[in-house]
Amino acid sequence: MHASRLFSVIDSHTAGHPTRTVISGIPPLRGHNVRAQRDDFRAVHDGLRGLLLHEPRGHAAMVAAVPVPSREADQGLFFIFSYMYADMCGHATIGYIASLAATGALPQGFEQTGMSIETPAGIVHVTGTFEAGQLTSVVLRNVPSYLASADVAVEVEGLGKVTCDIAYGGIMYALVDASQVDLPFDIDHASRWCHAGVAIKQALNSASGHPQVGSVLFHQAIEGGARHLVILATNKFDRSPCGTGTSARLAQLHARGELATGAPYRAENILGVPFAAKVAELAQGKDGQPAVIPEVRGMAHISAFSTLVLEADDPLSAGFLPN
Repeated sequence: MHASRLFSVIDSHTAGHPTRTVISGIPPLRGHNVRAQRDDFRAVHDGLRGLLLHEPRGHAAMVAAVPVPSREADQGLFFIFSYMYADMCGHATIGYIASLAATGALPQGFEQTGMSIETPAGIVHVTGTFEAGQLTSVVLRNVPSYLASADVAVEVEGLGKVTCDIAYGGIMYALVDASQVDLPFDIDHASRWCHAGVAIKQALNSASGHPQVGSVLFHQAIEGGARHLVILATNKFDRSPCGTGTSARLAQLHARGELATGAPYRAENILGVPFAAKVAELAQGKDGQPAVIPEVRGMAHISAFSTLVLEADDPLSAGFLPN
């Protein structure tokens, strides 16, 4: 074997959605903050995105968490999806913390005070719960989240008129009551929900008067909260209840007077695995709008410790990603 590149990674899943924490192999990145380092990776090393996340080493739903230095927080972290770069990712932050715990690499004092993490969206704070010294859940206090536009109506091909709210939780989401789509809300119909979500996203982003959305979160009421299905692209959906999507949902419900500060909210994924969430406190958004600090509790589970290899003569060094 003539290996030209080696990458040490820890794979985990958070309620079903994968995170690949890249421990080594990323070249030094330029930039005075995490956003700048992420942008340098995108500009100079984007080919590694395909190598790390696309087939044959990954798949369409794979997400990477890349630790980098931070001058503002205990640690820096940026996120790479198979098809894009995200400013914030809740499930991957949880996966990163679980990966540190699995290797005994949590910072000293984490059990008492947690740690701060600088992301491209801002600084978040994570703590954990422990039993007999073992990490049992990760608690994420996310960036300020807010309702951006309410009761946005749009005509969607194949669906007719769809009404949604648009809210920010680190990423901008369209929040859509699933009852507006005539499909069973289950994993067996995930591909059809993907097409419906992409159609709504395209219709919204072709219109004006509201922010552009990155993803569509369908929600269906359950006792104490809602079941979530976040559509990312035509063949990509979030298997977890979605940390940033849950944050956006908390902001929406609080702004509408439907969820009090501190009240519990159960965010359940399409597989029935929950996050526990609440509005931890009130805040202001970047532009001064009323916002909330969401708190999302979940857990990730380790699936592999691996060394990814690129051989010098590999004809698919950038990988491939079927649409």
